[in-house]
Amino acid sequence: MIRSSGGRRVRARLRLAHYVFVGSSGVLIEAGQVLAQTQAVFMPGFMHQGPGQLADAGHLALQSLTHEQGLGPGRYNVQIRLNQQYVGVHDIAFIQGDAGSLIPCLTSALLDQFGVNIAGVAEPELLKNECLDLTRVIPGAHAEFDAGQLELALSVPQIAMRRNVIGYVDPQRWDYGINAAFLNYQVSAQQGDSRYGGNNDSQDLLLNGGVNLGPWRLRTNQSGRQGSEGERSWTRAYTYAQRDLPGMNANLTVGEAFNGGDVFKSVALKGVMLNSDSGMLPDVLQNYSPIVRGVAFSRARVEVRQSGFPIYSTYVSAGPFEIDDLNTGGGSGELEIIITEADGQVRRFSQPYASLGNLLRENTWKYNVAIGRYNATNSLDDPLLWQGTLAAGVGAGMTLYGGLQASDYYQATNLGAAKDLGAIGAFALDVTRSSADIDVQNAGTVQGMSYAIKYGKTFDSRTSLRFAGYRYSTEGYRDFDEAVRERSLDSTYRGSRRSRLEASVYQGVGQQSSLTLTLSQEDFWRTNDQLRQYQFNFNTRHQGINYSLYAGQSLRTRQQSSDRQVGLSISFPLDFGHNSSASLDMQKTGSTFSQRASVTGSMDENRLGYRAGIVNEDGQQQSAELSMSYQTTVGNVGAGLNYGNAYRNLSLNAAGAILLHDDGVQFGPYLGETAGLIEVPGVKDIGVVSTPGVRTNERGYALVPYLRPYRINQIELNTDELGPEIELDNGTAQVVPRRGALVKHSFAARTVTRVVITGSYKGQPLPFGAQVKDAQGEVIAVVGQGGQALLSTHENPQTLSVAWGEHAGQQCSMSIDPKGMKLSQGYRLHPSICQ
Repeated sequence: MIRSSGGRRVRARLRLAHYVFVGSSGVLIEAGQVLAQTQAVFMPGFMHQGPGQLADAGHLALQSLTHEQGLGPGRYNVQIRLNQQYVGVHDIAFIQGDAGSLIPCLTSALLDQFGVNIAGVAEPELLKNECLDLTRVIPGAHAEFDAGQLELALSVPQIAMRRNVIGYVDPQRWDYGINAAFLNYQVSAQQGDSRYGGNNDSQDLLLNGGVNLGPWRLRTNQSGRQGSEGERSWTRAYTYAQRDLPGMNANLTVGEAFNGGDVFKSVALKGVMLNSDSGMLPDVLQNYSPIVRGVAFSRARVEVRQSGFPIYSTYVSAGPFEIDDLNTGGGSGELEIIITEADGQVRRFSQPYASLGNLLRENTWKYNVAIGRYNATNSLDDPLLWQGTLAAGVGAGMTLYGGLQASDYYQATNLGAAKDLGAIGAFALDVTRSSADIDVQNAGTVQGMSYAIKYGKTFDSRTSLRFAGYRYSTEGYRDFDEAVRERSLDSTYRGSRRSRLEASVYQGVGQQSSLTLTLSQEDFWRTNDQLRQYQFNFNTRHQGINYSLYAGQSLRTRQQSSDRQVGLSISFPLDFGHNSSASLDMQKTGSTFSQRASVTGSMDENRLGYRAGIVNEDGQQQSAELSMSYQTTVGNVGAGLNYGNAYRNLSLNAAGAILLHDDGVQFGPYLGETAGLIEVPGVKDIGVVSTPGVRTNERGYALVPYLRPYRINQIELNTDELGPEIELDNGTAQVVPRRGALVKHSFAARTVTRVVITGSYKGQPLPFGAQVKDAQGEVIAVVGQGGQALLSTHENPQTLSVAWGEHAGQQCSMSIDPKGMKLSQGYRLHPSICQ
């Protein structure tokens, strides 16, 4: 109950939810919550009755509508959603509007709290009112109040919102989730033999598990293998405990993990690490965007366009202004700024920009602090390492960064800067100095410098140089990993790296074609070894057929050139099955030329996948392959068979996830870093929208494998699959997990008995509009045409009363037993005589 300002008590949630079944047309009508702000009078004569029935037989049902009391002007605690995002419960005053509606009184402070760009409204004098007219203050905005649910829905054009709050979620809503333990597993086995290599049998197991306890999360990755000779090996990639530190926008990690690699090369450590987490920042602050500066001669409207599309609009006061909350897309481009003065004068200018991964938005920080011992996969030295790095956006399109590394016999210092140079592109330059005491093979102490430059640019010709980098090192330079391997006499150490070149280029060709090229090359001091790899792809589509020309070389030295590949692939859709297609491939690898023809597709709502093909190599080696996979609600299984005139191979694989929580054990196909557990008590086989393959089990549980940390995630049940016997209060939910959390949400559900009664009284159908009441006197249905009524009730025997007037001849009762009724498509049907 809520008290209005006028002192009268009103019902917060109106109870009228009658069900009327119109039998003559077979249409089910649900009369929802009705709000009557003023006294209304309904004419029962418009409810057409059958022969012999009084014209006003339905007046009781209509009269109940007029007696429903609505909300009057006053203050109410209401749930507020802005652009469909929940922003909390607030005490809002409502005034009487036209046609009996209630209008919310919003203040400028409240709109500012919600993230509306108050400084950019066209008429700032309107903000002085204690009760703002949202539609007038922000053109295109509107408010809708649901009195029955006490919910206020605000809609504000995105262009009128502050960009620095896009994607922002109040940290008080961040959820640690439940205490639980989970295990992702992948198991595979293969058995085969070859004319040249003999038996080739092996079994592999990969485990990725963890435990969540309050704010802490424990994670480990382990793998095992057994070879054809029975030899076994077990490897642990990492085991660590981690928690987030919201006040520092960072994560604290203790154990075996990889330290940050933004400045120095990432290495595996056993110790303590503190890393900033940009995922805690609003979306708009996570990536670099330029600052637009200018001067207005009066209160002017400023609009920013990118590629002709408006991305930002605001009003500024006379004088210098700056816009620092843009959200631009792409690695580079050109912004068009349009300034419209109060007198209608229009000025335009453009501002090119470019971005790299090193660039940060102004006043944004990234940092890493770590101390621990080197954690190698083999018997290498494990010195203690200290590391600290820092990057900061300092303005003017520039970011400064640097770091320190120190151990018993190694020290390194880095200093760099990245700059947005607009039309020229984005550059980053850094210098690293290292000193290492190798102390083996008369190497002694070596010192050196390493210089790195990076560049990125998108051109108007649809050419995108996504990343280009070159690093040159003097002969005495070592990174930390190289110093440890050289000092430990590791066989994988190739020597001191002299240079490294890497680049990635994308070129659009026409409307349906593209070309991509990626390459990298490394060489070393005092050796002719050169590591080189590249990938080239040209893709096009013509009349529904896809063509792909590719060439490449894996990471090899200049002496090992046999791994070069050149090929052509042609694929086209087929008219049978689901998502089925055929492909023809021709490939030359070294001196071997092969042709392949294959068919792929899926069935059973994409749960069953298949692939079949034949291969011919140099006209001598022929083979056939067949593989199938099936996705279930508890995991995935697959099998493959390859058979040729020189070999055969059979493989089996399975993958899935196991979750242990307070209420038992749950199985699923996989669990990502951040996941959810939903419960629909007692309701099985209900799917989740946007998460194919996920369905509730016998107890109503299901795993939602992927959620975004620190963001509002919408979980929606596929209610189209619900039978009529299931009722849900709400089929959607919003959760905001922390990184690594497993959040749980229970949907309130209950099982009801749906009964369709065809009632008669003294040989005639019950009057249209008659009220059906249960033993407690509550109205549970209204009779529709043909004497039919739809009830939602329990399955026990009961006596119902029917009334269409206040006199004895206008009332009757009937007994029903839902268990004994005929069941048809979830509804129990029963003809009944009312006496």
